[in-house]
Amino acid sequence: MKRPESSATAAAAGFRPSQPQLKAIAAWMACQSDRPSLSEAIGRLVELGLAVSADPDRQKQRARKMAGDAIDRMGDTTTTAEDRAIRKRDLLDGPKEFDRVRIDRSRRSKPIPE
Repeated sequence: MKRPESSATAAAAGFRPSQPQLKAIAAWMACQSDRPSLSEAIGRLVELGLAVSADPDRQKQRARKMAGDAIDRMGDTTTTAEDRAIRKRDLLDGPKEFDRVRIDRSRRSKPIPE
């Protein structure tokens, strides 16, 4: 990764790693082909961490696709495509009773009719 060109105007930030963190950073540095300095290594690791957390829904989407593929393989081929799609959606969304307790979905304004 290339250092930002405007590093002279960037704000400085202090960081005091614990001994285990320092050992882990040093081990990561040793695995790099260009042998970065400690500050360069910390900068790269921060960039990597920020890039991974930039798309939190990616893991959910991947899990949903894997589950959908498994459902497609096990689906009843004698039913219509529309029925299979409805069953698949119901399985992926889960029971309506659980909607109130799921933390990954927005809360509904109306209670679910029972």
